[in-house]
Amino acid sequence: MSSLLPRSFHRSILLSVGLLMTLVVVLAILSMLIGGSVGRATEGFAAAVNQAGSLRMQSYRIGMALADARAPADLSADRVAALAEELEQRLASPRLADIIPRRAGEEIRDAYEGIRADWNERMRPLVSADIARLRVLDPGTSRDAPAMSYLAAVDGFVEQIDVLVGELERITEARLAMLRVVQAVALVLTVIVVLVTMVLVIGRVIQPLAELLECADGSRRGDFTRRTRFTGSDELGRLGDAMNRMAADLSQLYTDLEGRVAEKTRDLERSNQTLELLYGVGQVLHESPISTPMFERVLQEIRVKLRLRAVTLCLDEAPDLGPDPDPHRKDGRSCVTARAEGEQRFACSSDGCPVCREAEPYHPLLRTLGRGDRRPPVSFVVAEQDRPFGVLIVELDREQSLPPWQGRLLASLATLIGTALSLHRRQRDGRRLALFEERGVIARELHDSLAQSLSYLKIQASRLDALLGAGAQPERTRAVLAELREGVNNAYRQLRELLTTFRLKMDDRGLNAALEATVAEYRARATTEICLDNRLPALLLGPNEEIHVLQIVREALSNVIRHAGAAHALLRLAAGGAGIRVTLDDDGRGIDPHAVPRGHYGLSIMRERAAGLGGDIEIVPGPHGGTRVRLTFPSRRARDSDTEVSDAGAIEAVQTS
Repeated sequence: MSSLLPRSFHRSILLSVGLLMTLVVVLAILSMLIGGSVGRATEGFAAAVNQAGSLRMQSYRIGMALADARAPADLSADRVAALAEELEQRLASPRLADIIPRRAGEEIRDAYEGIRADWNERMRPLVSADIARLRVLDPGTSRDAPAMSYLAAVDGFVEQIDVLVGELERITEARLAMLRVVQAVALVLTVIVVLVTMVLVIGRVIQPLAELLECADGSRRGDFTRRTRFTGSDELGRLGDAMNRMAADLSQLYTDLEGRVAEKTRDLERSNQTLELLYGVGQVLHESPISTPMFERVLQEIRVKLRLRAVTLCLDEAPDLGPDPDPHRKDGRSCVTARAEGEQRFACSSDGCPVCREAEPYHPLLRTLGRGDRRPPVSFVVAEQDRPFGVLIVELDREQSLPPWQGRLLASLATLIGTALSLHRRQRDGRRLALFEERGVIARELHDSLAQSLSYLKIQASRLDALLGAGAQPERTRAVLAELREGVNNAYRQLRELLTTFRLKMDDRGLNAALEATVAEYRARATTEICLDNRLPALLLGPNEEIHVLQIVREALSNVIRHAGAAHALLRLAAGGAGIRVTLDDDGRGIDPHAVPRGHYGLSIMRERAAGLGGDIEIVPGPHGGTRVRLTFPSRRARDSDTEVSDAGAIEAVQTS
């Protein structure tokens, strides 16, 4: 406020209202002061009028006392003397004398002085003469005729008193009239000041505040076009000017914000379009096999969504990656193009391949298409981790330009296509590796189990042939024949186990499912209650490790059912600090690990498989009776990428050879 008043002192609403209120207060104070002054000046006039009126009554009382002939003379004289003395006291009373002005020439003073002079010079001597006349008479006698000297003069004296009373009343009425005039003037001036104040408040406070409230309400509703008419140098005028400037600033700010929102909306739409296109292309590349129709579908979607003239995908390894080789090309490459109906085919030749392949993303080709309605095409390298597969070529109209965000999107799409092609190649190589690994596993399994059994059978057949040729005793021949028959049964059982293992591996592709199927199979063969507690994380073991573990478990379960005579068995698999632990506990009759029956090759094969895993197997008595078979080996699942790359290179070398 202190900074506002010096700049607009003469226009301040507070100052104007304050001055008007001060004027009202001044008028009220003046009215009260004048009223008080008139009241004080009029004070005593009523008593003076009464006092003057009593002089008139006292004069008549003196006259009545002198005229009373029935009263004794001496008593009448004393009474008249007392009444005369009382009249003189009333005439000199302060109630009357103090009201009379001190200045000469005043009518009321002249009237008062005339009464005093008339009393002292004329009426008092007459009264004294009448009193003396009464005192001459004998006391107690009556008089026949009253004294007529005072009575003859009393009317004139009373008239002078009436003049004094009338002058006093006139002065009192004049002062009261002046008081009424002053109060009326003060009231009129107060009403005028109040009206002026109301007009000022309505014109400079209420109406500006009403418009300011309307402007504020309009701003709250978002209407920034409302302006107030009340602008000036006073408080509300400055506030109205500030409100108008604020509305203008808010209008500009909202305009800018709307522009930014529109821009962000366009960016979000572009982002949604980008994500939708990337998701759609990625889904098609993931779910559909690599083929020419699939690429045509992808390129057509890119062309339609981005409003391009044509999109061409040129791949280097067409026979392996899917699309059929371009019949117009002689270098084995394949070009897939998506364009609008009626558009001419992109003229591509092998001479332009180095230019397309070496071009950076969003970099124009160095060759025009030979038509005036087209821009030079833009190429994007289709690669995955610096391994190129081809180029993605985009054709534009003459008036069309490629925004940076579309360039980045096309580069991402080219990378996505390259990733799909790389994944396709990895899947192809993975299938080949899986095939070779499966063949190796089958070969090792046949060598470790069935081949040894066949070798044993071959040895037994040679023994039988030698015995028959030497004419041996029938008992020895039958013993060899029994061993040969047992070897055939073992070989047949091992073959059946291998077929079951391979079938489980190929169907379920998981160790846990294979173990559950194995436990269910052996539980169905006998009355032994077999429980499985597998705590190994998924994908911890490699395929070869899973085969070895599954075969060892099957051999151990077979021994439990065939030899242990157990009622319960518990199979546990867990991973610890020392590696992988596989434990099978039963409550059967137990087994001596050092006394292996003749012709029993299961335990030997289990030890060979454990050695192949880089671990060892223990057959010890169980903690609560029975037998415990415990397999411990380190996990070799972690394989680095160099090994996979070397395997893929080896496969390619084998294919080339």
